[in-house]
Amino acid sequence: MGITTTKESSVDLLEAEFYNNKFYFSYSSINKLIQSPSIFYREYILKKKDDEYKKYLLEGTLIHFLILEDQARFDDYFIVSSENLPSANSIAVIDQVFNIFKGHGDNSLELKDFTTEVDQALTDLNLHQHIKDPVKRLAKIIEPKAEQYFEFLKSKGDKTIIDSELLDKCTQRADIVKGNKQVRELLGLDLKQDPKICAVYNEYKLEDHNEKGYGAWGYKGIVDNFVIDVPTKTVRINDFKTSSKPLNQFTDAVEYWNYWLQAIVYLKLIRNFLEEKVKVNYKEWNIEFRFIVFDRYDQLYAFKVSEPTIKKWEENFKMLLEDIEYHINNKDFTLPTNYAKGNVEL
Repeated sequence: MGITTTKESSVDLLEAEFYNNKFYFSYSSINKLIQSPSIFYREYILKKKDDEYKKYLLEGTLIHFLILEDQARFDDYFIVSSENLPSANSIAVIDQVFNIFKGHGDNSLELKDFTTEVDQALTDLNLHQHIKDPVKRLAKIIEPKAEQYFEFLKSKGDKTIIDSELLDKCTQRADIVKGNKQVRELLGLDLKQDPKICAVYNEYKLEDHNEKGYGAWGYKGIVDNFVIDVPTKTVRINDFKTSSKPLNQFTDAVEYWNYWLQAIVYLKLIRNFLEEKVKVNYKEWNIEFRFIVFDRYDQLYAFKVSEPTIKKWEENFKMLLEDIEYHINNKDFTLPTNYAKGNVEL
């Protein structure tokens, strides 16, 4: 009974913390709230956010670094493993077990010393449960690649682990970007910064307190790249995307992954940046947004979003704000809005 009471009390405290403090929505958190409110509740209110260690996410991060950052600092952020990393599922298990390892304080322990914890992680993540023999089930995880990954976790500190295959792929793509005259210009790679003429910002954290806006929340995000051109009163916002499909299917990806939502959040952040930091009226400026996309064939293209499309996305966002308000004000994180209201029929 005492355990249950403690858990309930902890949940109450976390909910109170969420509602008593201003919450800053990112593209990711909005997307989760509208697609799966229960996941939003778990990750952003109960703070049980899973580590999103996935190779496709790493790919984007690494490409950004190789294009936009000082290469001399590479070893400060990344560590290259000598073999391929284990599968995403194995990584999820090992990460869970490693969190337990950190509490032991004995750096000599190895992955094989945590068989009970590995098996529990497999149960928690519903992996390999069809294998009834525990020895064979554990063998799916406790193998050379996984053991090497565990050792890297012990030594890496805050560095991100990558494999040589991923580094080669991302280096190739970074070289394609650097060799593309149009994209170099869009990213401002060759500009000599002068506050009176131009400024280039890479991986820049922004917040909009939204004091005058809709709802008791703000917005935040890390914009891949934006370039301010003072003489022409133009801001170019550039967001990198990698796609497993050809370029002609990227439009579908924008809708499927709700990338349009990311564009609107970034526009809000940049407009606020212009007014709060640059001290200008953003309505007098031309703000351009582009998705710079690598497709499955390593083809590179900068998709500029047209003004009519931006206006359509902004109207969509206004309607979406009502859904956000519904979930937050009603503390209803069961189902997406129309399902929670019982409005969906076949």
